[in-house]
Amino acid sequence: MSSSLPTQMIIFPVKPDATVENPSTKDGQIWSQVLDILEGWNGFRRLYWGRHVEEPEKTQVHIVRDSMHQHFTFLSSAQWVNLGMVIAPICTSSPESFFVRHAHIENFTPNPAALGKGAPFTGTAIYLTSTPKDWGKAWALWTTIVSRVEGCMGVTGGWMVEPVEGYETCYTVWVGWESLEVHDKYHHDKDFWKKRIVLQLHNDGWREYGHVAFKYSRTRPEANL
Repeated sequence: MSSSLPTQMIIFPVKPDATVENPSTKDGQIWSQVLDILEGWNGFRRLYWGRHVEEPEKTQVHIVRDSMHQHFTFLSSAQWVNLGMVIAPICTSSPESFFVRHAHIENFTPNPAALGKGAPFTGTAIYLTSTPKDWGKAWALWTTIVSRVEGCMGVTGGWMVEPVEGYETCYTVWVGWESLEVHDKYHHDKDFWKKRIVLQLHNDGWREYGHVAFKYSRTRPEANL
């Protein structure tokens, strides 16, 4: 397990037909300006982004900085306000709808390809933990199980800063997969049904299950992430 990375997780309501993946288009140029603003703030180490598979009207960007404090100062800065104005032409709604959360993300497998490091898809969910200390142990055990599944490309996760549905201690998980089919197949496998009890321990269920295609990233040259 690695040291945790202070991560800001932003969901932007980018139009599904906006060509943000192509920097030579008008949409792509706007998106590049948005990424430049995110990269230009203090403490930048890395960012990665992609569209939600199940909800293509959502584009998710994760930014890693040196400290969590730097994330919060950015949100209260003029640059954040400017970002809202820059991105407006390619969004379906106003900056008030931008959804921002934070988490301390850790790697649970060596060199995971999840989160923009090679895995075509990253599966995610948020667990509403009832006994955080014991959930941490259950999750650590599960990482040794799922990491051995064919098609798994690395396991990451971490404690969230913000509460979810009244739960003060929630845990976000991010697991890389070589395809959606491989992930879905595992959910129907006997091994999963036999061992899934581990994921049911010390929590009151999960929320926001889905996948993000984190295909793009930027990294500070000297950052070893």
